[in-house]
Amino acid sequence: MKLMRITLVGAMTAMTLLGGCANSSNPTTSNNTSSLPSTSSSSSSSNFIGYGVVEDIETIKVSDDSKNIAGTLIGGAVGGLLGHQVGSGKGQTAATVAGVVGGAVAGREIEKRSQVANREEYRIRVRLSNGTTHIVTQSSVSDMKTGDRVRVDNDRVSRAD
Repeated sequence: MKLMRITLVGAMTAMTLLGGCANSSNPTTSNNTSSLPSTSSSSSSSNFIGYGVVEDIETIKVSDDSKNIAGTLIGGAVGGLLGHQVGSGKGQTAATVAGVVGGAVAGREIEKRSQVANREEYRIRVRLSNGTTHIVTQSSVSDMKTGDRVRVDNDRVSRAD
């Protein structure tokens, strides 16, 4: 009965702690290389940069291959706690060590699988009407290609209509 209760508490603790490891990063990031003054805008919440022509679209691989330290530590702690409940004396020590190692490996794998795998993003270089260059990194280019007339707004590049 005691072992069952400890196992249940350990499992609930592990699930609660691993829930905090969820990846909440925004897949659309921007990377500006020019410092441009804002041009006039019809909306104060808009960050309109201007119109221009696509000079280059570069595909880049974004890797979420982090070291998974949080999952490893949490898994090791939970595994150690559960392993410590087994046996006594040297057997208990061996079970604790095995629990730490097994929990760390399991925690690392769980965190690794919960993260998004490698993905592609696009670095778009736009030559603006005022002659400056603006670079934006975004997750999609739709049907844009080099030479297209585009609008840069809120660190997003879209076809100009």
